[in-house]
Amino acid sequence: MMVNLGGVVPLSTIDWPGRLSAVVFLRGCPFRCPFCQNAELQSGWTPVEISELINHLFPRRGAGQSILHEFSGSVCIDSVVLSGGEPLAQSDAVVAIAREVDVRGLDLGIETNGYYPESLEVLISEEYLDMVFLDIKAAPREDMYQRATGIRDALPRVLRSLDVIVEHGIPFEIRITVFPGMPSEDELKEVSDLLWRLQPRSLESVVLQQGHPPRGEFEPVSEEDLIRLAQLLKFNIRIRSVRGSLP
Repeated sequence: MMVNLGGVVPLSTIDWPGRLSAVVFLRGCPFRCPFCQNAELQSGWTPVEISELINHLFPRRGAGQSILHEFSGSVCIDSVVLSGGEPLAQSDAVVAIAREVDVRGLDLGIETNGYYPESLEVLISEEYLDMVFLDIKAAPREDMYQRATGIRDALPRVLRSLDVIVEHGIPFEIRITVFPGMPSEDELKEVSDLLWRLQPRSLESVVLQQGHPPRGEFEPVSEEDLIRLAQLLKFNIRIRSVRGSLP
């Protein structure tokens, strides 16, 4: 089976806080967000055999043992994060990769915009996923979500993905990328109210992350403004900026 690969980061401490992760970027995304941070992954075709990708992630060393296992828990990775683009746009490939990660005893996380709730539920039901990082683009109103994503009818799918996560009780993190005036304070409060109504016990944190203009057309929101916005919300909030994460 082929995967349309966007790239691999062999070691990251950012994508899954507290973990040492390899990050696999998959091409393709149904959204057309105006300030997409990975716009080059929305399209394009870089086919790679999944077996080749797995051999790259888990190179064999003697007696069939991988380098990753030898250093597990010390200086090498303990997990894999699937990112994009939107990884679940390639749902069959994601399941195949997840199966390979699972048999090697590593944890699997996924960064998703929530557009494919059925595919997300398959991964969770098969017990392949250990963590979901759900990107919320705007307040839970159709007009706001259409403005933020560039397409219609995304919101019901995202809300269904959130329901799937909460129903299954899988650990998850909400990520909200903040640009000047988008989302507004009122929109952030609406997101907070939505989560408050759901009372998700498995929600580990909400992250407000600093959005950056792809073409330098505006100044990013300051860390001070991110902290001020975080104080409006009702949850364990972390701030992520170009300088790193703040509690």
